Amino acid sequence: MGKASTRVQNRYIAKAYDRINLTVAKGQKENIQAHAAAHSESVNGFIGRAIMETMARDGVGDLQEAAEAVAGAVSLPSDTIEAVQKTAEATGEDIVGFIIRAVNTQAQRDKSSLKLGINPATGDKQKGEA
Repeated sequence: MGKASTRVQNRYIAKAYDRINLTVAKGQKENIQAHAAAHSESVNGFIGRAIMETMARDGVGDLQEAAEAVAGAVSLPSDTIEAVQKTAEATGEDIVGFIIRAVNTQAQRDKSSLKLGINPATGDKQKGEA
């Protein structure tokens, strides 16, 4: 990327995003990076998700706030967003709370499938399983 492109990108970031400086104890940066990488996330995406999950548990926030706080961390197709909105409305949950519950529920289902030697993403028997 050239100098002009970098300047344009930096101007856009300054205009569209707020920055939060985070200080952690020595050694924690590497732990955070490793955790984020293990979950196929950027550090920024992981921190944004952690903040939104905590705010949702505390009963704070809505979809717009969540989207703005983790902008660029996760991108969902519009039909998926519509399905989430309709289902959350039907269950009386806020959207962030619904998403957290849905992810936690699916994680438990996947864990059960894996214990049975089944890949939850494909339904196939895992290699090395009888």
